[in-house]
Amino acid sequence: MTQPVIVVGAGPVGLGTSLELARFGVPSVVLEQRPAPSTHPKTRNFNTRTMEITRGWGSLAYPRFRAVDTPPGWKSPIRFFDNVTSREFGHLDTAGFEGPGPAISPALPVMSSQDRLEAILRDAAAATGLVDLRLGHRVTALLAGSAPTDDHATVRVETGDCEYELTGSALVAADGVDSFVRNAIGVPLEGPQGIHHFVNCYFHADLESHLGDRKGVLLYVAGSAAAGVLQPLDARGRWLCQITVQPDDWDRAKWGDERVTAWVRAAMGVDDLEVDVRSVGTWRMNVTVAERFVHSRVVLCGDAAHQFPPTGGLGVNTGIQGMHNVAWKLALHVLGIADHSLLDTYDDERRGPARRTADQSYENFQNVARLGAAIYGFGEQGLSADAILTETRRYGNHLGVEFGTRYSSAAVVPDGTTPPAVADDYSDYIQSATPGCRAPHVWIGPDHAISTVDLFTSGGFTLLTGSDGGTWLDAVAELRRNLRIPLAAYTIGSVGLDDDGTFFETYGIGTGGAVLVRPDGYVAWRSSRGGPANTLVDALITILGRNQP
Repeated sequence: MTQPVIVVGAGPVGLGTSLELARFGVPSVVLEQRPAPSTHPKTRNFNTRTMEITRGWGSLAYPRFRAVDTPPGWKSPIRFFDNVTSREFGHLDTAGFEGPGPAISPALPVMSSQDRLEAILRDAAAATGLVDLRLGHRVTALLAGSAPTDDHATVRVETGDCEYELTGSALVAADGVDSFVRNAIGVPLEGPQGIHHFVNCYFHADLESHLGDRKGVLLYVAGSAAAGVLQPLDARGRWLCQITVQPDDWDRAKWGDERVTAWVRAAMGVDDLEVDVRSVGTWRMNVTVAERFVHSRVVLCGDAAHQFPPTGGLGVNTGIQGMHNVAWKLALHVLGIADHSLLDTYDDERRGPARRTADQSYENFQNVARLGAAIYGFGEQGLSADAILTETRRYGNHLGVEFGTRYSSAAVVPDGTTPPAVADDYSDYIQSATPGCRAPHVWIGPDHAISTVDLFTSGGFTLLTGSDGGTWLDAVAELRRNLRIPLAAYTIGSVGLDDDGTFFETYGIGTGGAVLVRPDGYVAWRSSRGGPANTLVDALITILGRNQP
């Protein structure tokens, strides 16, 4: 029986890891030092690509996430006020938070709050029967796993007055900004830390009745008594506010209910507003990426691997998408199907995008600050609000980051092609089946009711071919029989997978060609026309780092 993978941290990335491992039948033990689930909302946004991933987490996961989405009209724009019921100085459209639409993805993004999203994740994990979630279990030592010769991971765990050791096949560190695991193995963070300090307040108040038509995803205020941003969580009275403070004011104890209430009233311009303060948190802005993500049997994910400013809502999404990249590699390795070299490609494929996204998120923050300064009249001399609006186009318009990253590693077999050029690789995206790219979404089947994206959620590789692809199907049978590789195969145009030609045009193959898609939905290999079966066999063996059968 496969030893469980130890996952440290039960936030969205840690729970998502356990769900991805379960797709491959790999059990996990999730250790969370908090004694109970957090009720503080924190992050709000699961973007479209993340929501594509959730479609593989059981039949109820995706619709339950969608059920907690904010109503229409609350994902755009960003608005700038002195206080919310007084002057509005300007706004910035953020169409990216509303999603690209059905031409690009079958999924829709969700704007909600982390406490609700985590509750759905916990239920989905429990439903697998493969996830052992242990709240109130704190890792106090890493005893094995990070040395090159280690073939397992062992941690010491403390719970109440008890202490025990736990051994697993590997360890995923999803334990946040101040990751114990990352610090235990001495991995440095690259990039600036502690740039700004924030107080994050969760409260209930009927702000909606005072807003009228001034709905938006972020409501910035810059009055004399309150400066910061209000963030709707459900458009039904649940709100967050982010307040920039000086380091000496960065203390929960200094932000009691009375002070938070006074701030919210001033931000709204409503002196008698009833405010029910639920919790207060603090966080500091970092723009950092760990020096390396893979250390033998230990893998860093989420905030343990990288920390971003929240401008753009890319932190948790990059964490989940990075986890999605590594979980299948880890699963196939611990199952004995792939060599450790496959696991190393996580670092090759995700560190670069993490660094670029971190830097752009900070640029987003700076641009919004400059825009606010220009709108409020204390910006750089000669810099108009219109000019800065042009520069801030990337905030909330990030399709290139969500979908356009192209991987280059030993887990991708190039075919000599390149994806289409775009004007801005951060904001713009054109679907492409070039190896290393996210496999395009195409509607197929009767009445175009099936998305190709949903063909990649089975827990293995997926081969797509046409009516003349019999040679490739023979190769699939050989791979299943001789190498135990989990591999689904679909003939586009067969019963229930009808196509009007859009699939073959979008994927760049003929009816005798084939495309191999990785378990994370990225193209691993492509042959535009028919060919010898051994080319597919060789491609998979190369990707998995295995010897010939």
